[in-house]
Formats: sequence, structure tokens, C-alpha cells
Amino acid sequence: MNRIPICEVIDQRPLTDNDEPSSVFRPLSGDECSVALTHVRPLQAPLADCGPSRWFDGTDRALVFVLGEADCVVDRGLEAVVAGMRPGELREFCVGDGRGGRVTGRVRLSAVRKTAGGAGWRGDDRLKLAEAARHKDLGNRLYGQGRFVDAFHRFNRAARAVLFVRDVDAVRGDWDAMYAVVCNNMAACQLRLGNYEHAYRLSCKVLAVDPRNVKALVRRCQASAELRMFEGALVDAVRALDIEPGNAVAERYRNVAARGVDDQNARYGDMVKKMFA
Repeated sequence: MNRIPICEVIDQRPLTDNDEPSSVFRPLSGDECSVALTHVRPLQAPLADCGPSRWFDGTDRALVFVLGEADCVVDRGLEAVVAGMRPGELREFCVGDGRGGRVTGRVRLSAVRKTAGGAGWRGDDRLKLAEAARHKDLGNRLYGQGRFVDAFHRFNRAARAVLFVRDVDAVRGDWDAMYAVVCNNMAACQLRLGNYEHAYRLSCKVLAVDPRNVKALVRRCQASAELRMFEGALVDAVRALDIEPGNAVAERYRNVAARGVDDQNARYGDMVKKMFA
């Protein structure tokens, strides 16, 4: 399976200078962080899958970002370093892109400001569902750009927001719909990345709450076929076509699964003949 890198913090260590931390509290997800970056040097270039991030180009600069909103692996690495710091603290770091590329530098956490986004995460259940919808929409945009790893992380954040809902029964319809969508979207990312076991499990989660979800049936069918579980793939393809006749992907994988079942039955028949010959 292809590993989906959350972030890669290779090394970090605090540096002593004249500025002492101004607070004992570290930033939380949703907090706005002001940082100063210096001594930034790419060790191996080009860095892979870094999306729009350009802070690692060797230029000293000030950055302001909301913790937890990064959309590339290098930015998530920087966030992981900052999340362990206190305001005023200076650290030296080395983060990677998950594929051998590395960038080093120093970061000072200048200030932390609480934002509405952080409060919303701890707010009522409707706000959590709204937060899930926001991450889903951002993930859809990344998916459309072909950035399947970064899209997966956005969908995963949406799923976390859904799972933090306390009174599920009070928002059952909206909860089921959002949970099905984000699990389906994560399954689509895993299929793109060749992680068929994970795609299969995510599709099963969708079908547990929505047994007639055609996208989940088709994606589980695709994953099953790639895993050579042709009988299950055929069942899912037929079910999907019963619900949505003419679905092109379901038709294609129904044919793939049918050929796979025939081939497996033929090999089994040959093996039985040899056993009793």
C-alpha cells in the first residue's frame, strides 16, 4: 500500500536565546499562529507534493496561519513543530516531504490568537457539521486538482468533526449524510492511491449507514476486484446496477468480476480434476 504521509518531522530542538517564552500554553487546532522563519534551506530539491507552499524557498519571512489548515505535507510538518511550542520560543527544525526531500530552518512562535474556528470545533453539534462541510468542500477542490493525499487529509478532518458530534440522534439525517459523503470521498482517494484494502473498509462504513449508496457499492466493487475478491465485486456491481441502471463504472467492473469468477471456477475445477485423477 502507498503510505499517506500526515507530516514528516525529522528533527526539532529548542534553541536558547534572550527571549523567554511568554506563556506556558501551546497553540491548539484552530488557533492563529504568527511565526518568524529564518535560516530556511532545502536539503534536497525539488520537494514533492508541496502544493502551493513556498515558505521553504530560502527566504526569511513572517507567516500567519491557522493551525490545522495546512494543505501539503511540508506545511503540516511545520504545523507539527509549532504545535509543540510556546509563544516566544525558538526552535530549529528539519521536516520532510515523505519522499526523501527535506528542508531545515528556525522558527519562532511570535504570538497565538484564539479564533472563531477553534471555538467552533468545541461548539454545538450543528457547528461541528458545518465545520465538516467546510473541510469536505476544500477536499473536493484538492481532489479536483489531482492532489489526492491532501484531499484525503481534508476529508479525514471532516470525518473527525462528524465523529465529535455528541447527540447524533438529534441530527441523525444530516449526520448520516455527511458521514457517508466523507467516507465515500476518502475511499475515492484511497482507490486513486492504490490502497484497495482501505478503500474497501471505508466503503463498508458508508454502506452500514446507507445500504443503497451507489457510489459506495461501486467503489467497494472496484476495491474487491483489485483485491481479486471477484464474487463480492460481482454482487456489489449487480446491486449498484439494480439501483442505477446504466452506471458505466458498475457495468465495467461487473464484466471484470464475472470474468474473474469464471477464471477462478475454472482453476478450481482443474485442481479438483488433478486431485482425483
